[in-house]
Amino acid sequence: MCVAAMAGGCADGTDRNNAGEPRPVPRSARVQGDLLKNAESALVQRCLTVRQVALPAVPSGSGTGSETGSGTGSETRSETGSGTETADGAVQPQQATGRRQFPYGIDDPAWAARHGFGGVPETGGGARGDGADARRTQQQPRTESGRRAAERQQRLTDAMFGSGRRELSTRTATGLVVTANSDGCLAQAQRVLYGDQARWFRTEVAVNNLEAAARHRVTQDPAYRAVLARWARCVAPVHKAEDPAGLRSVWQRRARDLDRRQASDLQQRYAVAEARCVRRTDLAGTGTRLEKRHAAELRAEYTDQIADHRRMREHGLRYAVQHGL
Repeated sequence: MCVAAMAGGCADGTDRNNAGEPRPVPRSARVQGDLLKNAESALVQRCLTVRQVALPAVPSGSGTGSETGSGTGSETRSETGSGTETADGAVQPQQATGRRQFPYGIDDPAWAARHGFGGVPETGGGARGDGADARRTQQQPRTESGRRAAERQQRLTDAMFGSGRRELSTRTATGLVVTANSDGCLAQAQRVLYGDQARWFRTEVAVNNLEAAARHRVTQDPAYRAVLARWARCVAPVHKAEDPAGLRSVWQRRARDLDRRQASDLQQRYAVAEARCVRRTDLAGTGTRLEKRHAAELRAEYTDQIADHRRMREHGLRYAVQHGL
C-alpha cells in the first residue's frame, strides 16, 4: 500500500498560485496531511529515479486506500513503521461494515444485530487455516518470471525502506519496540522535509501511539476492570469470556467448524449479547471516560515530544510549499 501511495503522489512543480504569490501553508489538518504525503511521495520518487529503481505502475482508477497520520510510509514488514498499535482488549469491527469502531465493546445492540462483530469468518468450507495451503504453495517450483518479479520487488523494498540492520529504534508508551532503517529513500525524504529523520521517527512513533497507549491504560485501570468483571458475568449465560475480544475469539474458533450461514447466526448471537451487556454495565461509557483522563495524562508526559513533532511537521509543510511539492 505504501508503494502504491508513493506511486500515486505527484508534485505540481510550483510554489506560487495563479496570481504569482507564494502559496500559504494550508490551515486544514486534512489538507496539511495530504500535502506532507504528496511531498514525501515526490521526494521518494526523485530518490528512486536517482537509484534507477522503478515504481510499479498503478492501474488506472485504483485507489491507494485511506491512510492516517502524515504519510510516514509504514511498511509491510513486521515490527517497523509508525502506525498505531491495537489496544489490548479492543474490539474493532471492519470499517467496511457500518464505518464504526467500538474500542471497549459494541454498545449498540441494533448495530450488532445487523453487522455482528463486523467481520466475515473463515468457515469450514474455505481454507484449512492450519498453514497447509501456504506450505503447499511454497513447495511449488518458482517460475523464472516469478523469481525475477520477486527480485524486483525486493530491490524496490530495499531502495524504499532501506536494508540491513535497522539503525533506528524507539519504544512506544505501551512498551512496543519499533525499528526502521535510515538508508532508504523514505528516510532520505524525511530528512529533507523534517531536518532530522531520526528525531522525526522517534516523535512520530510516540505521537501516533498515544491513543493506543491511553486505551491500554484503560484496560489496566481498576475502575475499568471492575466494570469488565460485571460484563463477564452478564454475558456468561451465552458464553464465558473475560472481555469482548475474548468473546470474538471464541466465535472465530467455533466458526471454523460451521458453514457460512451458521457462523453468521452465531456471530449475531454473540455480538448482540456483547452489546446488551456493554449497555447494561456501561462498559463502553466507563472506558471512554477513563480514556479521556489517561489521554490527558499522556499528553502531559509527552509534552516535549508533541511540541518537537509539531515543529518538525511545520518545517515539512513550509518546505513543501516553498518547493512546490
